[in-house]
Amino acid sequence: MKTSKIILLILFTILIISCKKNDNLEGFTNIDKVENANENLETNMTKIKVGYMADFSGTSTAIIAQEKGYFINEHLDVELVKFLNGPSEVDAMLADDIQFAYIGHGAHSLAIQGKVNVLFPNGLSKSEQIIARKDAKINSVADLGGKTIGTQIGTSSEILLDLALQTSGVQRKNVKILDMDGPRMVLSIFDKTIDAVSIQAPYTFEIMQKLSNDVKVITTITNFYNVGSFPSSWIVTPDYQRRNPDVVEKFSKAILKAMDYRAANLEEAIEMVANFNKKSIEDVALEKETGIWFSGEDVRNAYIGGEVNKWYESQQNIFIFTKVLSTNVDINKYVQIRFMNNNVLNEQ
Repeated sequence: MKTSKIILLILFTILIISCKKNDNLEGFTNIDKVENANENLETNMTKIKVGYMADFSGTSTAIIAQEKGYFINEHLDVELVKFLNGPSEVDAMLADDIQFAYIGHGAHSLAIQGKVNVLFPNGLSKSEQIIARKDAKINSVADLGGKTIGTQIGTSSEILLDLALQTSGVQRKNVKILDMDGPRMVLSIFDKTIDAVSIQAPYTFEIMQKLSNDVKVITTITNFYNVGSFPSSWIVTPDYQRRNPDVVEKFSKAILKAMDYRAANLEEAIEMVANFNKKSIEDVALEKETGIWFSGEDVRNAYIGGEVNKWYESQQNIFIFTKVLSTNVDINKYVQIRFMNNNVLNEQ
C-alpha cells in the first residue's frame, strides 16, 4: 500500500514538473513571437535622413509629417537634420549623409546643373519688397528714376529691383544703387539717407513696424511671377531616386499630406514650428508671411495645369539674368514632372 502511494506521488510530481516545463516553453514562445514582431516592424521601416532649415518655410511640412505620423504611415523612420543653407544640404546629399532636403531659391542652380532632382515645390517667396519713403514722392517703380536705393548685391532682393526697373522702363544707370546689408538698409531708410530699399524679410517687417506711417510698399516679387519666381522645393539626388523610387514615392506622399495639413491648420503649424525650432510664436507668425504656401492639392493642380513649368522656367531666367547660369536647361531634366504625375499625384 505504501509502495502504491509512493508511485502515485512520483507520477504526480513528474506531471507537475512536465506542466511547468510546458508553461515555460509556452512563455518563451510568446516572447519569441513579440521579438519577431518587433524585428519585422523594424525591418519594414526604411531609415532616412531629411535636411531642413530652421524657419517656417524649411521646417513646417517636415515636422508635421513627423508629428502627425505621415512618415510612419509610409513605413519611413525619419531623422531630421538641421542645415543653414541649401548648398551644404546638396553636399551632404551627394555624400549620402542625407537622402532628402528642403532648399530655397539659390540652391536650385545646383539642380539645374544636374546635381539634384526637384520633386515638387513647397511654396513661392513673397518676402522680397521694394519699400519707399513717402516724403521721397515715390508712388511706383517708375518714380525710382534719379533716386537712391539700398539693396544687397547678389541677393534675391537685387533681382527684384532689376526686374522692377526693367519692366517699368527705368534704366539701372539712372538710379543710384547702394550695396547694403539688411540692418544697414533699415537704419538708412529710417535716417533718410536713402529714398527706398529693395529688401527681404525679416527686415521688411522691421521697417514697416518702425515706419508704417512714413513708408509704402511700391511692389513685391509676387507682381513678377510671370517673369521671375523664387520657389522653394523638396529635392533628392538622381542616384538615390534611381535606386530607391519606392522610397522617393513614399516620402513625397508623406510631405504632400503634411502640406494639406499645413494649409488647413496654419496656426497649429506655426506653433509646431515654434516649439521645434525653439522660437516664439510671434516670430514664426512673421516668417509665415514670407511665402505663398502650397497644399498638396495645389501641387497636384500646378503639375496638371503646367504652372510648375512656368515657375521653374522663370527661375532659370533669373539665374541667367544674374549670370549664375549661361544657358537654359530643359526643366524635365531635373524637375520630376513625369515621376510625380505617374507615381505620386495620380494616387492623391
